[in-house]
Amino acid sequence: MEELITPKPTGEYRVGTTVFALTDDSRKEKLGPEAGKAPRRVSVRLYYPVRSEDTEGRKKAVIMPAVKLNALAKIYHMPFKDAGDQEGEVYLDAEPVPGKKFPLIIFSHGMGSYLESNNFMLTEIASHGYVIAAVGHTYEEAATDFYDGSYALFDKRCQSDMYFPKTRGSLAALKVMFNKKGTYGEQYDRFDAFQSKYCAFLNDRVEERARDVRLVLSDVRTRYGDRIDITSGAGITGHSIGGSTAFYMCMHDEFKCGINLDGMLLGNYSGMRMGKPFYQISCEDSRSTVSRVAIDNDAPVYWELFNNMKHIGFSDMIFMVPAKMVVGKMDPMKYHEYVCRIHLSMFDKYLKDSDEEVFAPDDEYVRKLV
Repeated sequence: MEELITPKPTGEYRVGTTVFALTDDSRKEKLGPEAGKAPRRVSVRLYYPVRSEDTEGRKKAVIMPAVKLNALAKIYHMPFKDAGDQEGEVYLDAEPVPGKKFPLIIFSHGMGSYLESNNFMLTEIASHGYVIAAVGHTYEEAATDFYDGSYALFDKRCQSDMYFPKTRGSLAALKVMFNKKGTYGEQYDRFDAFQSKYCAFLNDRVEERARDVRLVLSDVRTRYGDRIDITSGAGITGHSIGGSTAFYMCMHDEFKCGINLDGMLLGNYSGMRMGKPFYQISCEDSRSTVSRVAIDNDAPVYWELFNNMKHIGFSDMIFMVPAKMVVGKMDPMKYHEYVCRIHLSMFDKYLKDSDEEVFAPDDEYVRKLV
């Protein structure tokens, strides 16, 4: 098995992590064997700044247990580099920085992915002075760990019902993705007609994810109020449908700003305008599914297209999957540098009131769309 080479955090802090699960008694689960019977449960991993001296003698946390990697391998039908338990550059239950509060960011993973799908990026952001709550959307993860010895595995409905009817919907999705003609408004109209006809399941999952995020946000505010500073509001980011969730939350909820890593902008936004700063990161394949970001805005919008990238490469998969045709040909370390600089500059500006401009690369790796 090829050795896994990963980036190290560069911020002034080391990073602590803690994990827990939440139950939402106000709604029933819609997926998995407990659908319609048990209340909804979600898992959470918190990343937070810690002092170097408070990590001495502590072991690094296992961020990716083999059970999750094996579940991912089954979903994607491919091997992964170094497919055993993987430690992260994070320390389990390390003491937080005393007497300091940091801005809060929510992270939402992609469909069929996993809670720590963007662990390298989240660790880097936390090392620069942020608290991040990564939300595990049960049955949409390869495997959800509830930290009591139990796991919930991916519900295959999330693949079979993604576009319904499946065959016609899948063909329609390809047609929308490859048709880049017309204005951004015309591209969005085509996408909106497609999602209205074929994406009822996905749109329902975005609604359910929004409820997951609200549950986690409420709990973290109460549980870790001594660690977080939300005087300027909270930020949100996500990959794939997690990025769709970030856009949805910025349109509907109190989040101050958001970032979308290559997710279709699912949801009904008729008559609505985006009033929050938002950053769209895309690959060429998905460009026509996110044109909504460029219209009806009352706040700054940023849109960068990463050349030679593939959808699942906008996660730690770019380091873990050896097949370039699956994750894209962009150098993983350059990708990591750019995506972290984007996140840090965006959240520094809108959550920490930095005077610096939001980072917008424009070179042979990335090109600006708006």
